[in-house]
Amino acid sequence: MHEGTHATPALTRQQLLAAFGLIVAGALNSTGQIMLVTLSALIGAAMSPTPELATLPVTTGVLGLALASLPAAALIRRFGRRPVFALSSLWGAAGVALASISIHVHSFAGFSLGCFIMGNNAAVVAQYRFALADIVPPSFVSRAVSYLMLGVLAAALVTPWVALRYQHLLPVEFSGSFAVLPVALIAAAVIVALLPMGGAPAVGRESPTAPTLGQILSRPGVQLAMLSAAVGYGVMSLIMTATPISMHVMDHYSVEVTADVIRVHLLAMFAPSLVTGWLITRLGVSRMLWTGMLLEVVCVAIAVSGQEVWHYRFAMIALGIGWNLLFLGGTTLLAQVCHKDELLRVQGINDFVMFTAMVVTSLFAGVLIEISGWMWVNLIGLALLMLIVISLIRGNRLSRAAGQVPE
Repeated sequence: MHEGTHATPALTRQQLLAAFGLIVAGALNSTGQIMLVTLSALIGAAMSPTPELATLPVTTGVLGLALASLPAAALIRRFGRRPVFALSSLWGAAGVALASISIHVHSFAGFSLGCFIMGNNAAVVAQYRFALADIVPPSFVSRAVSYLMLGVLAAALVTPWVALRYQHLLPVEFSGSFAVLPVALIAAAVIVALLPMGGAPAVGRESPTAPTLGQILSRPGVQLAMLSAAVGYGVMSLIMTATPISMHVMDHYSVEVTADVIRVHLLAMFAPSLVTGWLITRLGVSRMLWTGMLLEVVCVAIAVSGQEVWHYRFAMIALGIGWNLLFLGGTTLLAQVCHKDELLRVQGINDFVMFTAMVVTSLFAGVLIEISGWMWVNLIGLALLMLIVISLIRGNRLSRAAGQVPE
């Protein structure tokens, strides 16, 4: 399945409403995850019993993502998107409330549990992109997912400011930052509860000739899509999680300077979505995946060359843009090489693999930077990127014969 290259498809009013509502709800839901990314390593460093566990809250958040990804897909297939999306947002509101209370009472375990719950919600929000792929015409998928990420960009612009603006709202630092977020997630629940997304996705009895799950997963295009997203997320999580510790704890930069670098990184992750969908349509998925991988290599090169603020800032910019291309390219490719009924079967597996990679790398980040230092964090990220290179070379070679991986 290839996207069109010129004409912009017309969407019905119902498609537009559903897509716009998902974009807004996705932005509101993302405030919790962005707050977690912005502050959890700093809060963990202050509350954890040992320095090696400073990134445990980040890891529990990602673990919540990974463990909820398969159940989220199953629940959506059973009950439909609307109730699952709405209840998940309310569950996320409970998570940020618990995080706020736990910071106030100095409970590291409670804060980690709050991050885990936020991760659960983020796993369901990750399914928004597949909901969009099902709602809009196939030729609009890459652009629709780009617009979804632009909503997250808006959250990335606002949330770090909220973190600093309300960090002293309550007596314990940063408790107030999380305390103001439940309103956003409750609003997201109301929005998705009212969207015209229909009932449960239609999943009928499979015909005898339908491909098995193993056959679908054996396709080079499916493997490349999953690997690109998993490695892109893994490398991003590894380096991004270690960055606040390296900057604030080891290099003694202020919270404000560190938060600013993370803010720039978040902008770099989502701002390219203004053009990424168009670029994928014009230039093809394969070129976007190559570019994303090379940008993450550039991130490593900058990061290992020094530890001034500008090194961190430009490394995080390259990392963010590279992740954007790998994630959007992988999502688009998965939608292209799978029929809609097949996509329903593999989307949970795709997210489980992707978020498991994040669990491993985020947990490894704290231990690695404490034991071996900043340089080894980046060099291991570089080694992981070579997996994408191998898969791209293999996929491009096989695509000419099988027609599975777009040029």
